[in-house]
Amino acid sequence: MSPRGERARKKTTAFNRARARLLRTLVTCDGNPADMLELYYWSKEPGFTQLIRAVVTMPEHTRAALKTFIALARDSKSVTAALDPRGVLTLCSASAALALHAVNEVEDRPQLLN
Repeated sequence: MSPRGERARKKTTAFNRARARLLRTLVTCDGNPADMLELYYWSKEPGFTQLIRAVVTMPEHTRAALKTFIALARDSKSVTAALDPRGVLTLCSASAALALHAVNEVEDRPQLLN
């Protein structure tokens, strides 16, 4: 076997060992193995790791606002995003706006709808 072929075989063998180790971990973990497997597949999406790192390093109030927006925007297909030349990100969702409107009416606060 050529040196290149031997390297490819070793790489494949190492990958298969890592995959088997991951599957053993998923089967024996305390959490839900289906959730763990889904997270593993999501982690393979381009940019996913950078996105998670960015969210984790956000200030607490920023993360809280993002978490609230995601919770209120129940239908992810209704979410739109725009990034302006200054770097300002605007997230919009009709369901989030309606939920905020309802909360503002109940609490009798000024309405903030963008």
